[in-house]
Amino acid sequence: MKLTDWPIESSKCFTRVILLNSIKGVNQMPTKKGIIITIIVLGAITAASSVIWILPQNRGPTFVVSDYGNELESVKERHLLIMSEMDSDLDGLMNKTIVPDDFIARAQTSSSQTTSLITEIIESNAPPQWSESYLNYDEALKKYNDYLTETIALANKMKDNASSNDISDEMSKIESLRNDTNSFIAKSNETSP
Repeated sequence: MKLTDWPIESSKCFTRVILLNSIKGVNQMPTKKGIIITIIVLGAITAASSVIWILPQNRGPTFVVSDYGNELESVKERHLLIMSEMDSDLDGLMNKTIVPDDFIARAQTSSSQTTSLITEIIESNAPPQWSESYLNYDEALKKYNDYLTETIALANKMKDNASSNDISDEMSKIESLRNDTNSFIAKSNETSP
């Protein structure tokens, strides 16, 4: 019986199966050789995908530090630049020469830069004689990031026309975090070799 002899309406599915079998030559049962080749191919695919997960991923650049004193001084100088810029911006916010939205954008940028400095400190893997100084400066940077978060909260309160008591309370928190930052900077300086 030919493929054209079958009524199309009653056996569309059967017609397709016969057509596919005749085109592909699938009339045979799978052989041992075919099964073994399939297993080998599937095993190779599984092994290759497992290797991708097992091998460590490149997480970006790593910092190789040979002079830990200069590295810490470099971080301190960049942090000092961020702090002086934010002090100026905070004065502008309080004097209403900088609008809250502009201040928030600048504070978020400074927070991102501070986070990069924290990463740099952590990834430097300071030797034991420098570790306490590095840890103290790491804490200073974290406190400064908290400080930036509070300045953003202050700007949002100013944008929402908060009461002078709310703004005063926020300024107290900001001042306290700034003092904590300076305290950890002093400890870092005291503990450096």
